[in-house]
Amino acid sequence: LDPRWMAHYVVASATANVFTTPTSQLLGYMDDNLKVLCHRPGPYCGGTADELATPVAAAHVRHGDSCDRRRDAPGPWNAMFALDPKKGRLDRVSYRWCYSWAVYRAELRRLQVEYGVRTVLIATDDADGSVLREMREEKELNFVFLDFPRAQFVKRGWMEFRRDTDEHMPFSLAAEVELLSRADMLVGNMGSHVSRLVYDKMMASTGTSQPPPFISVDGYGMCCDFTEECTVDNITKRNRPIRECIYKYATCTGGDAFFYYRS
Repeated sequence: LDPRWMAHYVVASATANVFTTPTSQLLGYMDDNLKVLCHRPGPYCGGTADELATPVAAAHVRHGDSCDRRRDAPGPWNAMFALDPKKGRLDRVSYRWCYSWAVYRAELRRLQVEYGVRTVLIATDDADGSVLREMREEKELNFVFLDFPRAQFVKRGWMEFRRDTDEHMPFSLAAEVELLSRADMLVGNMGSHVSRLVYDKMMASTGTSQPPPFISVDGYGMCCDFTEECTVDNITKRNRPIRECIYKYATCTGGDAFFYYRS
């Protein structure tokens, strides 16, 4: 990576950290709800100095209001496009895919093999509890997560427009962003502002001159937005400068707003 590119990421990361500094109330919420499942020595679970120094992965398992249809395989294109057989090409659709725990688990095992990951920090808005139930059955990794009521995350329109949620909704979101940003690498969804914010914050604490490793299961890359098709060929053809890759995503509209403003 060109060092000048990394400088842009550092600025974005510093800005994200300034605006997301945790309050004492948020840290208290994290302390009250933090759970650790230990299956082997490693970060959060004790062990030798070498075991405690192994890298930590974060996983943002995105379900909730973004989950219209489920897949048991990642991608292969971004979550708001689908192949239109009549047109013979990818086209924007009115639904979004989300991905089963098995998809995230497979990517976490890749990081375990390639980087020696032992501990994973988990965030999810899965409303029926299936993600955490399946996670608890995994014995090859340690898991750290926030234990709070998630039933209100059942899909009933966009969360930001609902009035029937309690204090767990805002507190859990802020707390999970803070928790995951403490990891060294990410399995997430780059079509999500949450995953991107976590990654921006993670950048500030990287111990290398390179951006932290990430895997995006929903087919979005770092240099495309809600309204664009995100294959490598398309990203390469756009040939955007790195500054535009970082900041353009936050200026676009997505979800229902995309179709509202097109009509």
